[in-house]
Amino acid sequence: MAERKKIGLIGAGRFGCFWGAHLSKLFPVRIYDIDPRNRKKTAEFAQWSTLPGCLECDLIVLAIPIRAIPDFLQTHAQQIPPGRVVMDCASVKTVVAEWFEAYLPAEVSYLLTHPLFGPDSAADGLEGKAMTVIPGRIAGDRLDFLIRFFSDTLGLQVHRQTAEEHDRLMAGNLALMHHLGRALFQVGITELPLKMASLEKAAEIARTAMNDTRELFEDFYRFNPFAREVEAAFIRAFLDAAVR
Repeated sequence: MAERKKIGLIGAGRFGCFWGAHLSKLFPVRIYDIDPRNRKKTAEFAQWSTLPGCLECDLIVLAIPIRAIPDFLQTHAQQIPPGRVVMDCASVKTVVAEWFEAYLPAEVSYLLTHPLFGPDSAADGLEGKAMTVIPGRIAGDRLDFLIRFFSDTLGLQVHRQTAEEHDRLMAGNLALMHHLGRALFQVGITELPLKMASLEKAAEIARTAMNDTRELFEDFYRFNPFAREVEAAFIRAFLDAAVR
């Protein structure tokens, strides 16, 4: 992918802006969001664009809520020109792979990714942070280029997995931490005036979990086929540990 080629970023939410700012250090970024009020916060790193303007870019990155992906693809996938690459950054993969395969034209390539970091955990930079890559319908040379881009240029630790392997692992990572963090926040752990060092770490988990939207939390449970297993195990373990 030559320097003259562009990235089209769909979605100017918290993660979309964070990811776009890093990608823009290497490639020109066009960005589109359904809320024009988000234009101001993207001005430093991207060119605000129409949706068709983003869809004609060489690499199209979807940074929209998981629940919005199927409707977006059903409505707009046929507008993507042949030869483009579509990439997601969702925290679930099996259903996204199914949606990409079902709705994207055969002449459009796709790659599934999940950056295992965000504005909080990567506030000090991307170097050494983890990213999952699930090869989809994409030529080997394009896949190799993008993996080198993520690993060599951005400094990420790239892990290739299947969609099912990813979702099983994330059920034990993201689902557990979100559930635990939100529960701790609801019992008021962050408001305690004095905390032991270990409790302060737990409070940080709570604060980080609450930085993500409720929508993301709900979508993870809705679309990850293994999340409910982890939820049930967590609740059983919590109750078993209770003093009676």
